[in-house]
Amino acid sequence: MNAPKNKIERFIVYINEFDKYNGKNEPVCRNNNCNLKVTKPFRKYCSKKCSKEFSKWYNSNFYWSRIRNSILRRDGYTCQICGIRLHKRKRYNKRKQNWLEVDHLIPKSNYYNFGYRFDTLENKTRAIIEFFHNKDNLRTLCYKCHKQVTIDYRKTKRSPISEDY
Repeated sequence: MNAPKNKIERFIVYINEFDKYNGKNEPVCRNNNCNLKVTKPFRKYCSKKCSKEFSKWYNSNFYWSRIRNSILRRDGYTCQICGIRLHKRKRYNKRKQNWLEVDHLIPKSNYYNFGYRFDTLENKTRAIIEFFHNKDNLRTLCYKCHKQVTIDYRKTKRSPISEDY
């Protein structure tokens, strides 16, 4: 089953989408497992603790730069195909015209085939955390290897993983 062609999906979950309200239309704490009313001086949380917990959870799951940096660090700033290693501060080799990128093992375009949808906040959150930013679906590749993997995938139009995944 293919994704609807007439609808352009935006693979972003904005922080304001987590705003919650009770039956009286009063703001409720934004934190995932908290349903207490918002208290001053906080505009979206019931306490400083909830504010910090939610911010840490949101930033570590929804900001691509944080996800990317954690994958580069996990892989030791080394391409997982050719083994080129670049210094963490440079991440770019001018002589070889090469740099490090983070690749999805299962391409993002396959999200719909795996049952992920972007129709509700819960489904968006699930898709981002379980598929797009899942650390098991990400690896470090240099620019040249990433380009070749993409070319190979487009030639076959199949997932680069085994069919029985």
